[in-house]
Parts: sequence; structure tokens; C-alpha cells
Amino acid sequence: MRITRFLLPGFVVALGVGPALAQPQPRGGAWSDSPDFVPNVRPVGAEEPGLPGPPMPPGRPPAAVTSLEQMNVPPGYGRGDPVGTLTGQPTQPGPGGLPPGSYSSPYYTDGPGCCGPLGRDGRIGYDVYSYAGLNFTIGNGLPDLLKTPGWTVGGGVRTLFFNPTHTAAWTVDLGGSYTYNRGQGENEPTNLFLRSQPVQNQQNGGFQVQPDRFVLTAVRGVSRSSFNYAFGRDVWLLGDGSTGGQNGTNWRIGGWVGGRYGTSHVDMVPLDETNGYSRRQNVYHGIFVGAHTTFDVPMGSWIWTNGIRVEYGYDWTNLVPPVQGNLHNINLQFTTGIRY
Repeated sequence: MRITRFLLPGFVVALGVGPALAQPQPRGGAWSDSPDFVPNVRPVGAEEPGLPGPPMPPGRPPAAVTSLEQMNVPPGYGRGDPVGTLTGQPTQPGPGGLPPGSYSSPYYTDGPGCCGPLGRDGRIGYDVYSYAGLNFTIGNGLPDLLKTPGWTVGGGVRTLFFNPTHTAAWTVDLGGSYTYNRGQGENEPTNLFLRSQPVQNQQNGGFQVQPDRFVLTAVRGVSRSSFNYAFGRDVWLLGDGSTGGQNGTNWRIGGWVGGRYGTSHVDMVPLDETNGYSRRQNVYHGIFVGAHTTFDVPMGSWIWTNGIRVEYGYDWTNLVPPVQGNLHNINLQFTTGIRY
């Protein structure tokens, strides 16, 4: 009896409170604490046909279609021109174009493209080239001790910053070269300062530097190796000169100005020794100006370049004191390379 007396009131309270808790409790005119929440089941008491009650909360508005989503929609579906939306220029259909519903990539710069050059200028091209030819030295002093002509080889990479029409470009050039000039030898010897071998000191075991010797010497040859840098301007005379835009063989002319920095050495034979040999080495630097004419042959995704270049330079050396060692140079070279 005692257990029944305690359980019966609790059972009655649960029966009365349960339905009340199951009903939605409006709070401030909304059906829940989150006004943005839209239930998937109509709450009890919501507005139904023929029944009074509060209205359903509004749902989320449909998302707007962006231009990127339009890229996947073929034309003719009432969505406009997606490429025109992105570029601001309407697509011009024509014979031989792309299939309906497809668009060219703006990153395929060697093909039809869609957007043209980015920014105010044209594309950026790259040349990889090599050259070989003759070197003529002019002047007094060391040039008098050399036979002309010598020979030179070199190469480098060139960056071309095209204008919007791709008929001209500013260039930045980095490369290296090696030049060799054979000396007159014993035909025209002269008195030069030669390095003397250091002598070992018998007391402390060290080496003592000896003064240079002033000896009648025959010059065997001079070698120069240098790093070169230049800035210039190229012009294409037969239209577009860019990769993918060139139609047929094109003719290019251009010029540059630059400098070089490297190392040089002279091989000498002292005539007061039998089978003697001496060598002096020094850092040298120089400046130069040049011009070239080149024929460009398109080979698909790259261009083959062949031409002639002429260069004048002046090098500062101090290889054969007391003889003046500066050199005037004229280079006549054949060049070949590729551009992409």
C-alpha cells in the first residue's frame, strides 16, 4: 500500500506533463531558439490549409550562380557567354573553331587562347644560344705580340620582354666566353718581367719570395675566360616573332651593350733558359657593344635561330709588364640556338 501511494502520484504527473513538453513553445514569435532553423516536419499548430496558426519560418534563398559555375554550362542554355563573362570580351565563333560547348584555355598560350597577353605588355621569351668565330686584336703593346686573328667560343641565355604586338623586345643576356690568341713567339721577342720561383730558407725551412726577372721573352699565347652580361633591343622585320605566333621564317636584327669579368693568362718562353716556361695570370674586365642579324625558323613549339653577330670590346689586363696589356677586340661570329 505504501509503494502504491508513492508511485501513483508520480505516474499521474508524468501523464500530465509529457504532452505539454512535447508541444513547441513559441518564444518571441518564433518556434524555436534558432529562428534560422527550418524543421523538416511541420510543427504542431503551424499554419495549414483551413486552420489558423502562426506561419512557417522563411527558408534559405537560392544561391546565385557565379561566373565560374557558368564555365561548365554549354552556350545556348540561357546562361550567356562564360568566356565573355571572365574576359570582358565576347567569344567570336567561326569556322574551324572549337566544338560547341567547349572553350579554349587561357593558359594555352601557343594555341587559340582566350585572353591574349596579360597586362600591358606581351609575352616573355627565352633564347639559348652558342657562337664561334674570329677575334681580332687592335692596338699597341700586347696586341703587337699576338698573331691575328685568334678565335673565340661562347654561349648564354637571353630573356626577351616582348611588346604587345610581339615585333620588338628588350633583352637581358647572361653568358660566358673563351678567347685564345696565338703569340708571335720567337719571331718578335721582347723584354718582360717574369715570375721567379721562391727560394727555400735553410734556417727556418720557409720560402722566400724572389723579385721578378727582366728577361728577353717570347710570347706563346694569351687566353681569356669571362662571364658576360648585356642589355639590348631586338626587332622582328617580318611580323610577330613570338613562339606560336610566328608564320614562316622571320628576320630579326638587334644590338646590345654590356660588360665582362673574368681571368686571363699569358704563356711565355724565357730565352735565357733551355726548354723554359713561364706563366702570368691576372683578373681582367672589359666592356663591349654588339649587333646581330638572325633568321628565325619556327619548328612547332620552339624556334631555331641562325645568324651572324659582330662585337667590339675593350679589355683591361696587366699580363705583360712593362708592356701595355690592354686590348681592343673585334669579334666576328656565327651563332645558332633555340627560342621557346
